[in-house]
Amino acid sequence: MPTSTINSDIITTTCGQQLDLSTTELVIERSNSLFSYNIHKLKSGEYVICEKFYANPFNNRYILLNDEQIELLKNL
Repeated sequence: MPTSTINSDIITTTCGQQLDLSTTELVIERSNSLFSYNIHKLKSGEYVICEKFYANPFNNRYILLNDEQIELLKNL
């Protein structure tokens, strides 16, 4: 009987794009006892913000941003 394997590095962003985080560069890594907040840079130059909540993984978010959006965030 075949078994299925779930690759935890494959994520779906809030815009519906599937990405493999194992092929990204980890730029920022922050965490505390409640959640982790990481930013990954893709080979395309885009960034993914990963918010993982330990108590409720259904609230995890993966937000895809491009360079222009990152620059806008820097100026807020």
